[in-house]
Amino acid sequence: MRLCGDLSGRRVLDLGCGDGAYTLLAAKKGASAVGLDISPEMLKAARSRADAEGTQVSWCQASIGAIPFASNAFDIIIAVTVLCFIDNSDSAVKEAARVLRPGGSLVIAELGKYSAWAVSRRVRGWLGSRTWSGARFWTVRELRRAMEAAGLRFDSAEGCVYYPPVALLAEALSPFDRGLSRLGRYGAAFIVVKATKR
Repeated sequence: MRLCGDLSGRRVLDLGCGDGAYTLLAAKKGASAVGLDISPEMLKAARSRADAEGTQVSWCQASIGAIPFASNAFDIIIAVTVLCFIDNSDSAVKEAARVLRPGGSLVIAELGKYSAWAVSRRVRGWLGSRTWSGARFWTVRELRRAMEAAGLRFDSAEGCVYYPPVALLAEALSPFDRGLSRLGRYGAAFIVVKATKR
C-alpha cells in the first residue's frame, strides 16, 4: 500500500480482491475503491467484511482478463497474489494497463520464486494441493517484462518476508525482516513491483 502513494480522492481498482482486505484498506485511505474478483464466494465474503466495517466499496464479479471498465478509468490498480493463479498473466497485465489512466500506477505483489515460502508451496503442490499444484512463482525480472510488454514504465521493486515459513523461526526473525530486505530481493517471500502508464 505504501507504493500506491496518497490514495485520497483516487480511483482504485483491486484486481482479484478476494475477501476485500486491500480494497477496504484503500477505501479507508480515502480512495473510491472497486474490488474485482471472479469468485462469487470471495465477493460475498468481501461484502460481509465491508458491511461489518461500515466501509463503502463497489464490488464487481469479472475475470481480470476481461475487465468490464472503460479505458483510462483508474488512477491506481493493485493486484496482490493474483497472477500466480492465472494462465495468461501477460494478457491480464495488458488489460490492467488498458483501464489505467496515463500517469497512473500499477502495483503488483506476487510470491517470489526464490524463497523458502515458494519451496514449501511447491512441495504442497507436488503432494496434491489443488491450490498450489499449478501456481506460478515470480521474479522481479519476469514481472518487469510483463509490465513493459503492456506499455508501462517500470518504476521500482521491493522484497519482504525473508523469514522461513516455520512458526517459531518466523516469530524469532520477523522483527529483523526490514533489515534483511536490504540484502536484496532474492529470498523474499513477496516481491512488489510498481509501474506507471506513460
